[in-house]
Amino acid sequence: MIEDQSTDTQLPEKETFIKEVLKDYRTCCISREASLLARREVLTGKAKFGIIGDGKELPQVCMARVFQKGDFRSGYYRDQTFMFATELSSVEDFFAQLYADADNDPFSGGRQMNSHFATALIDENGDWTEHKSLLNITSDISCTGGQMARALGIALASKKYRESEELKEGTPFSQEGNEISFCTIGDASTSEGVFWETINAAGVMQVPLLVMVWDDGYGISVPTEYQTTKGSISEVLKGFKSKKKGEGIEIYTVKAWDYPSLMETFEEATQKMRESHKPALIHVQEVTQPQGHSTSGSHERYKSKERLQWEKDFDCIQRMKEWIIASNLATEEELNEIAKEAKTFVRKAKANAWNNYYNPVKKDKEFLLSLFENLYQETQSESVLNIGNNLKSKIDPLLADITASARQMIFAIKMHSSESATELKNWYKKVKNIAKERYETHLYSEDKYAAIQMPIIAPSYSDDSPRKNGFEILNTFFDIKLNEIPELFAFGEDVGQIGGVNQGFAGMQEKYGVEKVF
Repeated sequence: MIEDQSTDTQLPEKETFIKEVLKDYRTCCISREASLLARREVLTGKAKFGIIGDGKELPQVCMARVFQKGDFRSGYYRDQTFMFATELSSVEDFFAQLYADADNDPFSGGRQMNSHFATALIDENGDWTEHKSLLNITSDISCTGGQMARALGIALASKKYRESEELKEGTPFSQEGNEISFCTIGDASTSEGVFWETINAAGVMQVPLLVMVWDDGYGISVPTEYQTTKGSISEVLKGFKSKKKGEGIEIYTVKAWDYPSLMETFEEATQKMRESHKPALIHVQEVTQPQGHSTSGSHERYKSKERLQWEKDFDCIQRMKEWIIASNLATEEELNEIAKEAKTFVRKAKANAWNNYYNPVKKDKEFLLSLFENLYQETQSESVLNIGNNLKSKIDPLLADITASARQMIFAIKMHSSESATELKNWYKKVKNIAKERYETHLYSEDKYAAIQMPIIAPSYSDDSPRKNGFEILNTFFDIKLNEIPELFAFGEDVGQIGGVNQGFAGMQEKYGVEKVF
């Protein structure tokens, strides 16, 4: 039995606390149901592939509780619960991306894999949004570990905004450097070089980077002990742990199924970071993965019966439910009702997302079948009949599927001329234009600040222009720009004291300070 945590001393505002706990429980139930239905959509062929965050629901609602305006998240494709909890994604958004719905996926327009989240950093005119007033998500990265270096850069920027007197006023980017860079990563990816480089750099530079490792004990099918020394990333990182003087990284460990400890850990870590601006890592252990690594595999193939049973016993939502009941915060009946309502809510959202995506395709299919029938009546061609029957037999075909049928038909009737043939060619042309707009636009910036919009300035020389070495020209340029632009910093190997091995930054650190050139 889990201990009752709900004494009056611990919960001075018990009603508010209960509402927050039950809201978190509902979010977890919604996210789990979304995971289950996402897998089902793949199995039925409505979606091609799914990566989901089941088993990580509790740590992510706790992460959402401490995520504040101005903060950034640089993560990977397992954080749907966090996105639901912060209301940065609706359930319909989640399924629109699963279906690769180019018109309704708000994160990447159907161009990225599902659970790749993002928020807009610029507005429709190409101008920066006010990051310090927003919850910010950098576009998720498929390459595991790829999010680490970006998260480090965000944390370094926060430090610079805190240190620089010039940058403190009037910036849309930072509230005097009070933000945290949140980075999520799976335990198997901590074996990658970029993870270690980032942890080392964060410890050296002392920046507000919070890394959360979701540890489910496996990297797909490979157990942690085959990937990580001592089978524990927090054990291996002990050499990085902060000492009394403050250098190093704060390291926390917590169980993924222990809601009160998760809340306490996240609150302690982030509160300390906002004050000290120093890095931290939370190793979230004993994460379960109820549906396996992805929708294309089964974890029953590599997990023992004992492990599978343990995952059922320590499922985080089930353990949260037990804790809520034991703490007298709600009855089992009330929690069952919340779970039931969550299931209904998700199913309705999924249906809406599917209808938004598929109804236009369904209309196009019916239109083409009608045209194909007319073309068969006109040509009496067996090829035309076969193409029509093939399209008719497809269950829930994608727009790409029916477009392929149209292309085949255009080839089959190339010698035939009629109103139906013209309609078919016009439809095909229209769909190609739609595809061009969906998938060939915004491959690079198209706003007024785009590099290709910048005017070309030809070099000009006077008769008495001095002759200079290349490094002197670069040095002069950097000098001018470091003086003109307060938010410009220069850093890299040997850039600081000696000004770079080729002297492009010679004298710049002495002139502009060690915090600006390093």
